[in-house]
Amino acid sequence: MNHFTLSAITSPIATKDGMKHAILQSIHNHGEATQNDRARMEKNDRGGSWSDEFLSMVGSRDWTLRRDKLTPQTLSLAKRFYEEALAWLVSEGYAKSIVVRVWESKPTVMSRVAIVTLIDGTQFEVEL
Repeated sequence: MNHFTLSAITSPIATKDGMKHAILQSIHNHGEATQNDRARMEKNDRGGSWSDEFLSMVGSRDWTLRRDKLTPQTLSLAKRFYEEALAWLVSEGYAKSIVVRVWESKPTVMSRVAIVTLIDGTQFEVEL
């Protein structure tokens, strides 16, 4: 499975390739766990990424769900974590909107997609 293309690294974030790259970086980098996450996991694993020092807004806490059963509550938490991880793209003016959908596609399999509307009105989906 290859999510990243080399050209996306140099593509402007306002383009489809650049936005897709920014979304996948935001989702696949580990965000720092909160106290509530650590209590839910019953671990003191802080998580985070080496890049937090430079880009604290890039990262998702979805990794804290890796041992959870796939329940409606887990789906709800995952959706919230993805929305939080992608919010900076809208607040910084790179996208007009990003809508996240999360669902149970098979027993024990969570599927997720981000529907992105760029500033110019272009709309596309990014499978997370």
